[in-house]
Amino acid sequence: MLYPEVFDPFRVPGAVLCVQPHPDDCEFGAGGTIALLAGDGRDVYYVTVTDGRMGTFNPKVYPEELARMRRKEQEEAARLLGVRDIIWFDFMDTDVPVKDLRGRLITEIRRLKPSIVIAPDPYTRYEAHSDHINTGRAVLEALILSGLPHVNDVDIRNGLEPYSPRLVMLYYTSSPNGYVDVGGVLNLKVDALARHGSQFPGRDFVEFLVKVNAILYGKLAGVTYAEGFKVIPVDLLHVAPFIERI
Repeated sequence: MLYPEVFDPFRVPGAVLCVQPHPDDCEFGAGGTIALLAGDGRDVYYVTVTDGRMGTFNPKVYPEELARMRRKEQEEAARLLGVRDIIWFDFMDTDVPVKDLRGRLITEIRRLKPSIVIAPDPYTRYEAHSDHINTGRAVLEALILSGLPHVNDVDIRNGLEPYSPRLVMLYYTSSPNGYVDVGGVLNLKVDALARHGSQFPGRDFVEFLVKVNAILYGKLAGVTYAEGFKVIPVDLLHVAPFIERI
């Protein structure tokens, strides 16, 4: 195979940037993989695109209060997984703009120089949340533009260099081509996701959700519990229609 590391992020050294539309998406979509990469000695960074202020069915919880709550929850969850730092973009929850987000992501990619970027799959069928779709699209666009010096050229004037990561791993995907066995860190993933108490009614419910997803991906991977990703080398994100078949 031209890219043998495509199914194995542990063969691609360097920092990892995990992008999430809302607090909790990294834990839910890739928490086990993040824990394993951090445990492997990688510098793992989060970009949280929105503050999650709209994520409640309770009309008595005001958006500003919820945003503060979710920031604290996210900090606790990331600490459990070994994440080095969280970058907060604070775009409006439910209204993420692709072009503006793309520009800010390009700057962070050039600053942090991750070899791997983890993000939601914007092409998962029936995904109805525009924040997830727009975040995924912005990440993919940023990845093919971050190496071009005349894109976001203010970065270059500020001392940043063009930079292209090697690999993108898309979580929440219905088209996985790579899997990570997370059986050894499943409880850690549950513990981290359970820190998001504003979103889930207790650890037992979180454990149920995590195991259902991990079992489904695990069946495809031939293990008990797995996380699944659409894994794509960054240089195949443009004019490579056959990538759907990889």
